[in-house]
Amino acid sequence: MTSEIDNEVLKRLDDWEQEPPPGPIELYLRLMRLQLDAKPDISLLEPALPAQTVADRLSRHEPLLTFADLGIDWGKFEKLLREALGIIGNYLDSTDPECDIPVREAAEAWYEGKPLPQTALDGETLSVALHTAMKPYLTAYSQALLPEVDQKRWRRGYCPICGSSPHFSFLSKDEEGARWLVCPRCDAQWLFQRLECPFCGNKDQKQLAYLADDSGIYRVYLCEQCKGYLKSIDLRRADSKVLLPLEWVSTLDLDRQACESGYSAGG
Repeated sequence: MTSEIDNEVLKRLDDWEQEPPPGPIELYLRLMRLQLDAKPDISLLEPALPAQTVADRLSRHEPLLTFADLGIDWGKFEKLLREALGIIGNYLDSTDPECDIPVREAAEAWYEGKPLPQTALDGETLSVALHTAMKPYLTAYSQALLPEVDQKRWRRGYCPICGSSPHFSFLSKDEEGARWLVCPRCDAQWLFQRLECPFCGNKDQKQLAYLADDSGIYRVYLCEQCKGYLKSIDLRRADSKVLLPLEWVSTLDLDRQACESGYSAGG
């Protein structure tokens, strides 16, 4: 996100805090604020990536960033991780922000989708805290590297920057309503086919569908092959200025409906 969008999100968070939402949503918004507040203090310790490395990885359809590429100030990172755990601890009494954590090892496992190291925390709590602490760094890399991605040639079901599966999507404001996917880890946006499941690659139109709300603004794309779902907003129908980072949390009822119907996020 650009600093202008960050400021708009912070203003919206200020408005929402006047009437605190339910606990899980309030927790998400507090962690988002922590991420946004941390961003101005984070800068890349090294140039994003050499141009030849970028070209080589894109030619092989590989995400641009490996964990080894990340230049992270681990002292700042751990401070941010502990602050996230402190916020989570307000909602989960069993969370100990000061417990022993092999920080770099845990961050690498989280980034690469491997089992997290054993700690006094449950895996989901540690994963949420790691996501919170990593995101400001990953968005910095995303902003630096995404312009190097040829959107018309990428069109993969995973993020071109960090390799994550999407957690949200939108149809652009142009007449055709091109479909773009959104990365939950680094906020990258990339172009994707309208009639394909990004999670399993299914292109059988008989197994692909979407549900729309009464306004036609929101959709939930469904895949019968992997039983995955993906939320989306049609920007052609949206009236007010849309802040994508907040659309995910403001549409949580769509997640409930999809899960109750037997689908799961990301397949």
